[in-house]
Amino acid sequence: MSQGQRLPNPPEAGIVNALRFTRTPLRFLEGIQSRYPDAAEVSVPGGPSIVVVTNPDLCHEAMDRIDDFSRVPASGAAALIAENGLVQTEGDLWQRQRETIAPGFGSGPLRTYVDRVGEQTARLHGEWADAVESGDTDRDLHRDMTTVTVRAATEALFGTDIGAEGAARMHRLMRQAGAEFEISATAITPEWLPLPLSDRAQTVGEGLKTMGEEILETKRADHDPENPSDMLDFLMLAERQADWPENHLRDQVVTFLIAGHETTALSTTYTQALLSWHPEVREKVRAEAHEVIGDDDPGYDHAQKLTYTGQVFTEALRLYPPAWAVIRRAEGDQRLGDYAIDDGSIVFLPQWSVHRDGRFFENPTQFDPSRWDDRSPGDRGPYFAFASGPHACIGRGFAINGARVALATLTKDFDVDVPRDALSDLLVTPTLRPGDGVDATLSPVE
Repeated sequence: MSQGQRLPNPPEAGIVNALRFTRTPLRFLEGIQSRYPDAAEVSVPGGPSIVVVTNPDLCHEAMDRIDDFSRVPASGAAALIAENGLVQTEGDLWQRQRETIAPGFGSGPLRTYVDRVGEQTARLHGEWADAVESGDTDRDLHRDMTTVTVRAATEALFGTDIGAEGAARMHRLMRQAGAEFEISATAITPEWLPLPLSDRAQTVGEGLKTMGEEILETKRADHDPENPSDMLDFLMLAERQADWPENHLRDQVVTFLIAGHETTALSTTYTQALLSWHPEVREKVRAEAHEVIGDDDPGYDHAQKLTYTGQVFTEALRLYPPAWAVIRRAEGDQRLGDYAIDDGSIVFLPQWSVHRDGRFFENPTQFDPSRWDDRSPGDRGPYFAFASGPHACIGRGFAINGARVALATLTKDFDVDVPRDALSDLLVTPTLRPGDGVDATLSPVE
């Protein structure tokens, strides 16, 4: 045992707390956050303890120490999808993957991605205008934002636009995955009690792998090794120069097919809901959009100038972070700050509850973009929507700049009205997802 204080335990029995976590995980995290200034430990009979870290400094320390606090290996349904993708691997393999992929997230690909977001958002803008003119003003906002982000991401990362049909297919698969991967009592089932995979989980896994194979097949037909320009080009070049695990390329494609669009689709959806509920903020975004974009085609050149829209997006990510917690596993007995963490403990570093803690944010549940007037979301502190440390989100710049352009383009000419309870019952899966979409009503801005 690494020397250190024992973590405090909530007063209720371990199994009771563990079940509370699986039934209402966000509320459970908020309760731990409000009662324990640094961390707490929940014992799980027959399984590893759950450690919830509530101090952001300790969260960053754990994210920095990737050898001591590793990713939790994919298992069950999750292992069907992309076992060797960048978000799952560790050690030398992860390092090689990260170095290979990094050029695909440089300044050139960033410009390409944001320009593609601009094009796809302009296409959606035209679709919305036609719908409003015909009197069909009801939309599934999450579906629309998925279409924008997944088509932009596949074009920028893989060199191919999967089109409207491919985007709709991806949206269906991700909805099915959300229902399958929602946290439940199976999350605390002991490792020695294997659970069978459902037919739906296998269908989702096979569907995503098939999409990955189709993208690879298209890329192989067009790949020019002399002129690599996107992430998949760099991966294909590296495949020729070294040995990689079986299905490595497909796993990376599937990983970024999901990661390249999902959190941005979710976060831009949630931001528009918040704008609907705060029309005074929406008017400021609209004014900035008219000033910066005007009648131009939206794209990369506008992103950095949309500073207030960026603050709005940051604040939306604070309140509704699609990645609601970073989850790690203690490799051996560890010390985190002053506390002892037992080998195998599952360590939650929860953006959801840290972002809503009044110790770090005044009026923490209030949507207030002005709180970012004099603080930077890039500072290491209580805001870590994109995680931190070596495993921080590689696509952070893509997400932030693409979201700015998409939000400004749509807000400029439309009021998007969302019911007040639209985000009250989000599914807690590896991301926070709406169970049945996010209904919205469009009206043009005169």
